[in-house]
Amino acid sequence: MLKKNYIICFGILILFACQWVCAQTAPEKTKEVRGRKAWLVATSMPDDVSNPLKILSDGKLNEVKIYLRSIVQPVKVDETGIVQAVKEVVSENGQVTYENLSLSTLPEGVREALIVLVPRKKGAAGLRFDSKVIDLAEFKGGGCLYVNLVSTKIGIAMGEHKALVKPGEMKFINPLGEEEKVAKLVSFFYEVPKDEKWKLMTSFKKGIFRSRREICIFFYNEEIENVDFRGIPFMAPPRR
Repeated sequence: MLKKNYIICFGILILFACQWVCAQTAPEKTKEVRGRKAWLVATSMPDDVSNPLKILSDGKLNEVKIYLRSIVQPVKVDETGIVQAVKEVVSENGQVTYENLSLSTLPEGVREALIVLVPRKKGAAGLRFDSKVIDLAEFKGGGCLYVNLVSTKIGIAMGEHKALVKPGEMKFINPLGEEEKVAKLVSFFYEVPKDEKWKLMTSFKKGIFRSRREICIFFYNEEIENVDFRGIPFMAPPRR
């Protein structure tokens, strides 16, 4: 009887061990996208748009999770260069169609791109997002892309580099030159039009490395009732 109980207990332990091993199995890695490709980022995600966002590209429907502080895997892009964000619409008879939320086209010769989606005001005519295609050949390692979503001008000083970003505009600063890394004093300002003055938002020392790029978005923060900013690191691999 003791031997029988021992065998039963041993069998139960083996069963639990198998279940534990199965539970610890690593998920399959996302397949690397080869050839022409595009990464997507949204400055914000409206409540009326599903997330993950459905992206139609290269004849396939992809689901891309949009995060506010990171960027995920790219989507493959075919020779047409067309990348669409779409919304699934189901008719009364069950037929599925897709409504365009954004329409972006990579110019001929652009192999790797970043697509920045900017929501339009809810109820505005046309597509749900404006979009801008950025050739990553211009977005160099160590570079910063500044996106202005407020109604006032933004001033940026990064060491000896300076940029003025008008409302609705985007601008690059590529400060590294031939160096692999540097430390720069960075300052952000916004214009107060009625006073014809500039106000300092923040100033800080920033380490800049060729292995990374960063997007900085300026927006109106309702909680503080003022201009605010949000950084998004973009760790896309260097061009091959």
